[in-house]
Amino acid sequence: MSFPCPACHAAIERSPGGWALRCPGCGALLRSRASGSDERVRIYEVEVAGRPETRQRVEVPWGDADARRLSKWLLWSTVLTLGLIILVYVVARAARDPW
Repeated sequence: MSFPCPACHAAIERSPGGWALRCPGCGALLRSRASGSDERVRIYEVEVAGRPETRQRVEVPWGDADARRLSKWLLWSTVLTLGLIILVYVVARAARDPW
């Protein structure tokens, strides 16, 4: 995924959703935030840090790899959440009824 730098319009070869974005052309520190999404694209607002007048909208299409990664994350987060609920239940039960 590539998008133009809001300051110098050089191509940045990273996802706008990443952290610590810096333009390789001008060295500007970039800030991005998700501003929405739909079934086909994720929408980010990207700006040079401290310069809100440089804000631009960047649309990133959803890919098959993104869908797989999201499905995997949802599966593991569900498993971990249910595991923690069971663990808290067992600990509370053991504290209530000492052996």
